[in-house]
Amino acid sequence: MRTFFLITLFATGMLINATAQNHNSEMEAQIKKVILDAEKAAAERNTEALEQLLHQDYRVIANRFKGSTGTTIMSREMYLDLMEAGKIGGTPYATDFKNILVHDHTATVELLWKANGKAAMHKFLALVQDENNQWKIISDVPVVL
Repeated sequence: MRTFFLITLFATGMLINATAQNHNSEMEAQIKKVILDAEKAAAERNTEALEQLLHQDYRVIANRFKGSTGTTIMSREMYLDLMEAGKIGGTPYATDFKNILVHDHTATVELLWKANGKAAMHKFLALVQDENNQWKIISDVPVVL
């Protein structure tokens, strides 16, 4: 009887673990899709598509970006305005996901953007699920290489 109990307990634990891993895999796939869609929209300077992928409180936090000595914090509106004006975006990148951490309805992602086969930008993104469980990018910390 004791052996049966231990086997049942072990099997239940394995089932719970497998279910959690499957759920995380699904969330990671959703997160990757949002990020890849955002990269494509930025490359095409498609602000309408970006508006759907960026959280309303989205911020870019650029520290010493492209040789500057300070930190720039850019709002969603400023980011989209610069995109429409052709001052940012327009470059297609290949995305290499380095690390994805998901905890409930929040995720952090470390990735590398490559252009012409060379590393161009290291990015740290934060994503949150909105009230409809849709992942939105809320923070972007780029490091130009």
